Order: sequence, then C-alpha cells, then structure tokens
Amino acid sequence: MFDPTPEEQTETPAKPLTPKQQAARLKAKKRNVVAVIICGVLCVVLGVVAAVLPSEVATPWMFASYAAGYVGVLWGLAALWAHYMGPNSAK
Repeated sequence: MFDPTPEEQTETPAKPLTPKQQAARLKAKKRNVVAVIICGVLCVVLGVVAAVLPSEVATPWMFASYAAGYVGVLWGLAALWAHYMGPNSAK
C-alpha cells in the first residue's frame, strides 16, 4: 500500500539567464541600491531636522523621517526578494 522508500524526484537543472535577463537584473540591482540610499539619507536628514526644531514644530518632520526609513526598509526587502527569489534571480 505505502512504499517505504520515497520516489526519487529528478531535478531539472535551471536554465542559465539570457544576456537580456542579466542586463535587467543588473539594472534593477543598481536602481534598488540607489533608492535605498536615497531613503536612508532622507531618513537621517529629516531626523536631524526634527531633532533641531522645537518640539511643537518637529512632529511632522519626525514622522516624515520614520516614513522615509520605513519605505527604505521595505524597498530593501523587496529588492532582496527580487534579487534572490524573483523571476530574474540566478537559479
């Protein structure tokens, strides 16, 4: 009824990426690195501005800093997913 040894599954080797896919992957990696750097710089600059301003004026700047950091982190996570697990990832 049940076979005690599992059937061996043959894994097909992944196809190598085409030059067009490699170029798209490199372009996306550069774009993602630049975007995360921009978000990080915005987060730091807005955080410094929020720290310098008086407390009754600093709240919107502080939330803008948090938002820039949040966007940067999410963009970085999406970039890592696309690089390692997405359609143009090296299999």
